[in-house]
Amino acid sequence: MKECSKVERITCIIDEDRKHNGEPLYRAIVEEAQKFGIAGATVNKGIMGYGAAKKIHKENPLGRSSDIPIIIRIVDDKEKLDAFSDQLCDMIQQGIILREPVTMCLVRCGGKTIES
Repeated sequence: MKECSKVERITCIIDEDRKHNGEPLYRAIVEEAQKFGIAGATVNKGIMGYGAAKKIHKENPLGRSSDIPIIIRIVDDKEKLDAFSDQLCDMIQQGIILREPVTMCLVRCGGKTIES
């Protein structure tokens, strides 16, 4: 069985070394989203990228780079994300925030639930 619904996705792109109250910003955002009751959040580490300053950020061969891109995706209905957006903007002092409508499908096969 497959259930789909229209939701929105916020994608935040920040540098790995950004902090919020002494902890990694990406962790603070995900924890705050969970406290807020947001449906889901995922963090991915980029291997290379650049932003407004046009400086290329990339992982160094020894894995010690601290300014590589971190991508945080947050998904929920529009109203919930509207309420969370102000708090998110206060947390991100520098970065990129994208917001877009998406279709979320929950797929259930043989008693298992697969979210996509």
